[in-house]
Amino acid sequence: MSEPIQSSSPELSEPVHPAGHNARRIIGVILSLAIYLSTVVLAMGVYRNIRLNPRTEDAQVRANLIGVSPQVGGSITAIHVKDNEQVHKGDLLFELDSRPYEAAAEKAKAQLALTELEIQAYKDQIASSQAELKQSEAKAIYAVDYAKRVQALVGNLYVTIDKNQLAQTEAVTATDKVAQDKAALDKARNLLGERGDVNVRRIAAEAALMDAELKLSYCKVYAPCDGYVVNLQITPGAYAAVGEQVFSLVDQKIWYVLANYRETDLRRIRPGMEAEVYLLAESNRKIRGIVQGVPKAITPQYAPTQKTAGGQGILQNVSPTLDFILLAQRFPVRIVLDEPEEHSFRMGGTASVIVRTSSDTGSGMKRLDELQRGDAPEFRAPMGSARDLPLAPVP
Repeated sequence: MSEPIQSSSPELSEPVHPAGHNARRIIGVILSLAIYLSTVVLAMGVYRNIRLNPRTEDAQVRANLIGVSPQVGGSITAIHVKDNEQVHKGDLLFELDSRPYEAAAEKAKAQLALTELEIQAYKDQIASSQAELKQSEAKAIYAVDYAKRVQALVGNLYVTIDKNQLAQTEAVTATDKVAQDKAALDKARNLLGERGDVNVRRIAAEAALMDAELKLSYCKVYAPCDGYVVNLQITPGAYAAVGEQVFSLVDQKIWYVLANYRETDLRRIRPGMEAEVYLLAESNRKIRGIVQGVPKAITPQYAPTQKTAGGQGILQNVSPTLDFILLAQRFPVRIVLDEPEEHSFRMGGTASVIVRTSSDTGSGMKRLDELQRGDAPEFRAPMGSARDLPLAPVP
């Protein structure tokens, strides 16, 4: 009978210890519970962070856009800018044919000179009327006195009745002549057009000249702000109508982001709060922003037109995302970028926004006032000139 084969491996001969196996199971359970709890805590922290700091990826970079259009009509004679070119306030953008407006300005200047001559003529007429009135008053005084003396001598038969009637008639005629000269003097003064120290005729002629020179100055269109020329698609020779936009100018002073937030997030967003903006063009760079305001109205999905009673007027239009569940409407929150204008700032660019609701709104509003304050003086285009005819009044 063969003997059993004994194993030479010491591991197979060692007995199994239940205590070590249970310890490993306990450690595994503890690690699993720790991972589960940490996941729950982390998820709650992320959820709390999202609720306290609302964020959205539905945002666009915006800037103020100015439609450049002439205030007078005419053919474009010269264009001094190119598409996408940066311009500064006061730079000459384009010119219109100024010949019709130069002729109108010269006509107005000639009319002003003619008005000065007319004013002088009316002054001379007033002086002549005053002298004539003074002479007629003296004649009337003498005629009335003579008629009284003649009438007193009629009863003593020193004066005939015919002579008395003639004296009375001359007195009445002289008195009427005084009234006529007074009316002529008043008419001459009214024609002069003076009200106190102001001559209405001169003011009307000067206003007509100013209007003509103002229209002449509109033949040169200047940049109203620092910015960029966009959508330039014209050439010299094209006709520019009054108020018709020739191209657009992007104002580079203020850049902001319109971040579309769900209406359920708006209750935590206030003006002046700090925001973090990430542009898709530079996703690794954080840009500081400040909440300027939250809109009170947008265009409803179903609403009457602007021309009907109860129409929505000019409102922001945010297209809703239709689905099988009830979705919260999105409202565009305006966030001003507190960064200098750079190459990555482009109107219409995509951005992501996080609003820090725990930030100081007071300091944010103060900074907003600094960013939006208009420190630069208003630019006014130089007036045109009618060139030849003098403006000096005729002495």
